[in-house]
Amino acid sequence: MRTTATITEIEELAPGIRQITISFTETPFHFRSGQWVNFHFPDGVSRAYTIASAPQRPEAVQLCVRVGVGRGSQSVQRLEAGGTVRVDGPYGDFVAPSDDGRPLVFLAGDTGIAPVRSIVLDLIATNDERAVTVLYEPDHRYILYAADFDPLARAGRIVHESGPIDTLIERNRKALNGSFVMAVGFDSFLDRTRGALEALGIDWREMIMESFGPQP
Repeated sequence: MRTTATITEIEELAPGIRQITISFTETPFHFRSGQWVNFHFPDGVSRAYTIASAPQRPEAVQLCVRVGVGRGSQSVQRLEAGGTVRVDGPYGDFVAPSDDGRPLVFLAGDTGIAPVRSIVLDLIATNDERAVTVLYEPDHRYILYAADFDPLARAGRIVHESGPIDTLIERNRKALNGSFVMAVGFDSFLDRTRGALEALGIDWREMIMESFGPQP
């Protein structure tokens, strides 16, 4: 589906990372938590961005974007609130299974935490009873969306740990063995994740993995 959206807010979450909020005036944008969209800039450039917000609010969607040096990043820097963009989607299979009762463990690197945030907020909103663990390797120690994850962790709704992914995997090896595992991030992060899992004898081929491509 292709639809028109209005940029309502652009927020810097950390150096080089922005959250773009877009609203839909024609029809609500329905999606499954963990999916992504093709974002068409006014200058003709298009890029794939993951949805960071939960599907319970389909009239407005938050996208988490890393800003580098490429054409897409240049287009991001030219965006302004109030502007109009086109969006295709939603796309993607990085979604938590509804028919698997095992605990869920998410392995996320850098802006890979965005689809995990969408899924976790959705699970909480729908009163899903599965245990949730989020193991997150941030970039330069900027913990994205801590304001969402930390209160949930303090309330005992989820486990939320951050640090080098190999350390987190080793520390949580027992939880990983008995859970449905989903991993997401840039290629280098996923390569290290696979290596850490293999070192513990955990078969990553049974997991859902989504790549964001090379690090921008």
